[in-house]
Amino acid sequence: MMSAGAGNENCPGTNETKIDYFASLHLLWHHAGGNRFTIAISVVLAIVAAGLELVPLWLLWHLVVDVIEAKATFSVFLSTAGFAAFAVLAGYAAQGASVAKAHIAAFGIIHRLRLAVATHLVGLPLGWFSDRSLGEAKTLVIDEPERLEVVAAHGIPEASSALATWVVVSVWLFAVDWRMSLATVLLTPVAFLMIVIATMRSSRKLVAFQTANRRMNASVLEYVAGMPVVKIFNRSGETVAGASTAVRDYVDIELDIARSYVPLGGAFSALVLANVTIILPVGLLLLQSGEIDTATLAFFVILGAGYSLPLTKLFHLFQNIAHVSVASKSVEEVLGTSAQPDTGRDVTLENRDMTFENVSFAYGGRTVLHDLSFTALTGTVTALVGPSGSGKSTAASLVARFHDVALGRITLGGVDLREIGRDQLMREISFVFQDVFLFDDTIAANIGFGKAGAGNEDIEAAARAAQAHDFITAMPQGYQTRIGASGITLSGGERQRIAIARAILKDAPVLVLDEATAFCDPDSEAAIQQALSTLAEGRTLIVVAHRLHTIAAADRILVLSEGRIVEEGDHRMLLQRQGHYARLWEDWQAVRSNTLRTPLKDKRMEHTS
Repeated sequence: MMSAGAGNENCPGTNETKIDYFASLHLLWHHAGGNRFTIAISVVLAIVAAGLELVPLWLLWHLVVDVIEAKATFSVFLSTAGFAAFAVLAGYAAQGASVAKAHIAAFGIIHRLRLAVATHLVGLPLGWFSDRSLGEAKTLVIDEPERLEVVAAHGIPEASSALATWVVVSVWLFAVDWRMSLATVLLTPVAFLMIVIATMRSSRKLVAFQTANRRMNASVLEYVAGMPVVKIFNRSGETVAGASTAVRDYVDIELDIARSYVPLGGAFSALVLANVTIILPVGLLLLQSGEIDTATLAFFVILGAGYSLPLTKLFHLFQNIAHVSVASKSVEEVLGTSAQPDTGRDVTLENRDMTFENVSFAYGGRTVLHDLSFTALTGTVTALVGPSGSGKSTAASLVARFHDVALGRITLGGVDLREIGRDQLMREISFVFQDVFLFDDTIAANIGFGKAGAGNEDIEAAARAAQAHDFITAMPQGYQTRIGASGITLSGGERQRIAIARAILKDAPVLVLDEATAFCDPDSEAAIQQALSTLAEGRTLIVVAHRLHTIAAADRILVLSEGRIVEEGDHRMLLQRQGHYARLWEDWQAVRSNTLRTPLKDKRMEHTS
């Protein structure tokens, strides 16, 4: 097995990190709203329940005293049992009411928190989601708030009752006899000093533990999801090795945490329940010297032996809250991310010209667009072409404010995009991605998503324009066919045509296509090109193209290289210049004409000659 040090080197985030142990409480309280009063009632009921739990101990002590003094009769036993039973039942009732109130408050807080996260996500730039998976979004909205239920429904009321019990017992003990009280509490501070040190040592590695855990889960999921590729290429050994490394790193950090915690943590477990080993010797000495009586000794044996139990419970609750607090930091970070500014205004637009004015944009610390200036005129097709990494998709994404530009500005109809309300901007622009997302619903519902209240005739017309009608009607339920998560039952070309139909139905004045025909067969591609030509009439159409023949008829072609416009013009003009575009076109033609192998008949002719 790898050493802990080696494992830590391979895990990002393994440096010891300062932790806010009460981050989860801060998050809960901030989003509690009207549930704060419900939590307060739950805490009061929990304290009442804890007080009722002490009643049987008090009755037991009095019964022992009566037995010692030979005053115990059947009626005394009976009355003691009756009062104890009543106290226990009342305690259970109070505890049940406390738990019910706590859960009502917890679910209310989680509901508010999830709404707050979801609402905040809506306000973030669309580009914020580009580097995050659906799993991360699910974790933020579903999993992380769910962890807080333990804190709100159990941690707060139970911690309050444990603390109240400890305070009451401490006051009670010292009120009876301060000497025996000191004997009772003597080991408690020593034990808790040990557990505090042990926890501080181990908790510094909680962030590393969370990171290693995420890496391990991701590696195992990737291994399972990629099994077909692993098998086909016979690379199971290397893939297993990668997953095994992540698992070993996780084990190493767990062992490292255990080595930090166990020595002093084990000593705490031994000392925290050892009060009676001090109570009895001290009590017997005081009893022999006549300083206390038997009843007092019995009182401290009964009540003092479990003196540390509330503190132990309190400490374990604190550990749980600390663990949840580490996980809840991701929610705090998202809520702390600045929302994209939104004026909320509807503005008057002179036209639908999309203009880039000296636009520069950096992503991940690297500038990907440099001083970009051009105008996509209303009613024309503007194509962005260039090698991979040239910035064409980034430029297109800025049209829909996936990110806001750092330098320069982008205008629609002469108005800065940042001055146009988000709702209006989304009405003005439609976007067809290369990676299509479809809902687990019917085909009609997925197309109809482009326009609220769209009728069947409108949906069918959009599907016909996108050349999707024929394959849709060939399906068993036609437009009512369910397509599964992300349209898994459809081919890539069929998914893209559904997405194009959705965009056509939206009928937005500005349409951005990020290689919308990438997965279409040649016949469908030609038909879609005709549909898009019709769609472009009167609209601003911006096309990101990798397959150059699809934009040969564009009104204007912008050639990008390393984030700069190096050429512009129409197809014929750019070919005549014999520059960047001409070379891209020659490469594209060469790829299209290239074959995988020499035809068999040609090989036979070569052989006979």
